[in-house]
Amino acid sequence: MLFSTLFWSCEKVIELKRIDNEERYVIEGTITNEPGACSVLLSKTKNFKDDNDFIGIGGAVVKITNNGVVVTLSESSPGVYKTNTINGTPGQTYMMTVNVDGKTFTASSTMPENVPFDDFYMKASDFGKSRTTAYVKYKDPLERQNYYWFQLFVNDKKQRNFSVMNDEFTPGQEVNSTVSFQNETDDLSRDFKKGDKLGVEMHSIDASAYLYLHSLGNAEGSDNGASPANPISNVTGGALGFFSAHTVQKRTLVIP
Repeated sequence: MLFSTLFWSCEKVIELKRIDNEERYVIEGTITNEPGACSVLLSKTKNFKDDNDFIGIGGAVVKITNNGVVVTLSESSPGVYKTNTINGTPGQTYMMTVNVDGKTFTASSTMPENVPFDDFYMKASDFGKSRTTAYVKYKDPLERQNYYWFQLFVNDKKQRNFSVMNDEFTPGQEVNSTVSFQNETDDLSRDFKKGDKLGVEMHSIDASAYLYLHSLGNAEGSDNGASPANPISNVTGGALGFFSAHTVQKRTLVIP
């Protein structure tokens, strides 16, 4: 995790490795303001030396509740639960409930108001074969605290690294901030070339999702030898992971 004078920004792989000897459930749940974008992934922690392949846990009952309306998600593949019958609304609070093997895990998240994603651009001088920098631009609202999560894509493949930011030092200001592309996915790692497509998804997230993603940057410890610790989850019941209700905006560019 790198601290700049303007933002907290982290670029970390979302990998939940086992810190202690106890096997734990891992839940990653999201609902967005886009139709059909509500899903929950359920798995278990792995050993440090294991690969990062997703091995889902089937047979769970997964529900999303909002204003007394309960929707049960269907299991589309082992450990992957989805529904296309609901989409989130800014200002609304959503509750996730996961029942598996006699255990119950819950989490809630309030979807923030959308913050417009004004621009996504790069400068020719920032092109690099192994690492390329681009810029995101948005106007931070003054009247509330805001938290942002930027997911990165290269040629439509999601990258392992991401960035999170807050407005502690930029309330009400126009923000131009860098995001770094490393072209690393689960099945791809190669040099950039002209004509590659870069993409960004900007999410307005709530404080609990930001805390999880922020703390994920410290999950493997620090350079001073401190003991590693699990990210700060907003899921109750002993599971790792998080549940986030957030808005989505997408922009792309082609490396000139």
